[in-house]
Amino acid sequence: MTGLSTNPFSNAAKLLTLLVVSFATLVPGGPVETRDFSALTGLTFWGFNVFLISLGVLALASAWAMSRGNTLGAKGAITACWGYVFVILLDLGHVFPETPDPIPLALGLIEILDLILAAYVAVLAHIGLARAKAP
Repeated sequence: MTGLSTNPFSNAAKLLTLLVVSFATLVPGGPVETRDFSALTGLTFWGFNVFLISLGVLALASAWAMSRGNTLGAKGAITACWGYVFVILLDLGHVFPETPDPIPLALGLIEILDLILAAYVAVLAHIGLARAKAP
């Protein structure tokens, strides 16, 4: 990945890709996410996974579009970032998913960093949209 530039869309695209990669490390059963989700019904577990996969696809497609200067990509990025913020706050707030295990320290730290990154990417996408509208 090359360094950051003065183009907010380009920077948002790179950082959104980083967010997706970082969030993907939190897959259940992986090295970071060690909680037991067996109490969730199959429909709830797989429904949530479909949502997370869709969120990742939206984010990657938006990053690709923003890297080409597409304003629709920025709107998709903002939507994806709000999705990540929503998911992370639900988890850190112990709302969903409910598990008997506490949130592992590494998971909590990565989620907090991803929360900050999602907010920053959304701001960059908004800045890019404002610049695209300016004469």
